[in-house]
Amino acid sequence: MSNNVLSVISALASVVSKPHESGRQLPPKPVITLSRDFGSGGDVIATKLSQALDLPLYDEQVLRDVATRLKDDPAIVQMLDEGFGRAKDMWLYRLLSGKNIGPDSYRDTLVKVVINLGRLGGIILGRGAHVILSEECALRVRITGTPEVCARRMAAAGHGKEEDLLATAREVNHRRETFVWEVFQSRLSNASEFDLTINTDRMENFDDVVETIVALAKAVQNGRVLRQDLKRI
Repeated sequence: MSNNVLSVISALASVVSKPHESGRQLPPKPVITLSRDFGSGGDVIATKLSQALDLPLYDEQVLRDVATRLKDDPAIVQMLDEGFGRAKDMWLYRLLSGKNIGPDSYRDTLVKVVINLGRLGGIILGRGAHVILSEECALRVRITGTPEVCARRMAAAGHGKEEDLLATAREVNHRRETFVWEVFQSRLSNASEFDLTINTDRMENFDDVVETIVALAKAVQNGRVLRQDLKRI
């Protein structure tokens, strides 16, 4: 599903120009943050959720919006996104371009973009969105699985050799965990950071997983399950 980039940018301008106030109306559509382990089925589940709830799915779009806000090359922001610590190694880029892009600038802009997307409604993959929207009207979901089972699943689906996929799973998971820790000082292994954690080692039918998340997302959107102070955004 394509995202309405103009609407995103317009809403972002509102986020920048206005302080965050309490008592606003619920977002027009459900807001779901989805953190996932490599090979756990998180991307498939996110796509199915997007279709089931008629919601935009924000993944690389988040990155592009961050790049737009920074007025920089998306490839450079990708470097930061893949490894937050690599910002310290970008002195040559700064020297040649005259642009000063660093962790603080990236973090601040990412927070503004995610808050903006939270006001619009949609599914936000990764990027620590579950931390950013921890005090907002959003359902925070984590899709997890052991690297061994995830690698086996990916190999069975024809994505490569199991041993290679196992190495990739460990690398990608470590990179995501490092990103969230270095940017937000939060651990993906901390279950209290999420409203719902699903282990797909034990759940092979992703349609059933989607059905569970849809039911809870609708309950959140209707204000039935959140604390009173989290029912508006």
